[in-house]
Amino acid sequence: MNESLHKLMEVEELTPETFVLHFERNGFEFSPGQYVVLRDPETGEGREYSIYSSIHDNRLSFLIREVEGGDFSRLLRHLKPDSEIAIEGPRGFFVLDEQVLSGHPVLFIATGTGISPFHSFVRSYPDLNYRVLHGVHFSDEAYGRDAFKPYRFCLCTSRVEAGEYFGRVTFYLKENPVDPKTICYLCGNSGMIEEVSGILENYGISPENIRSEVFF
Repeated sequence: MNESLHKLMEVEELTPETFVLHFERNGFEFSPGQYVVLRDPETGEGREYSIYSSIHDNRLSFLIREVEGGDFSRLLRHLKPDSEIAIEGPRGFFVLDEQVLSGHPVLFIATGTGISPFHSFVRSYPDLNYRVLHGVHFSDEAYGRDAFKPYRFCLCTSRVEAGEYFGRVTFYLKENPVDPKTICYLCGNSGMIEEVSGILENYGISPENIRSEVFF
């Protein structure tokens, strides 16, 4: 597996817990939707993160939430510019097929930082025929919202009425049927993916058109 060192260029603060790390790209090639392992070059400790940046960016970016009790996310949270991280990869097959790239309707469903691969998809391929459902607790967790066309994006907030829909993405889907011809990509926690998959299959969407990436 390929591994290379990359220097941190910038830490972009989003919320008190969430941030984006921007590294020098150094020719790193990937397909939107893939992930890497970020490693501490001194200890070898690492964790998997989806790539947040587009294939056109000159930086390699990762959306990260500091997890309570998570030593590695805390290490990343306190990285300083010019420090180095080892990046192993890319890995994974959560990528767009030719149908989607050719304009077939696609629905992206994410919770929390699971929006990362969809951010990479849309910034890499801005002409996709997509819709996005992003489930969060609060509106300030609409990470990277500016990358999505407003009429294609629906923020589902579960703690306050501050998005386009008040409630979980599962509640939204139960109230808003999905065309059975839609190809769906799901990224987030396992509970959401399991429940959403069931809802989509009940609408007649075939299992092979429900692609998922369990994020945490």
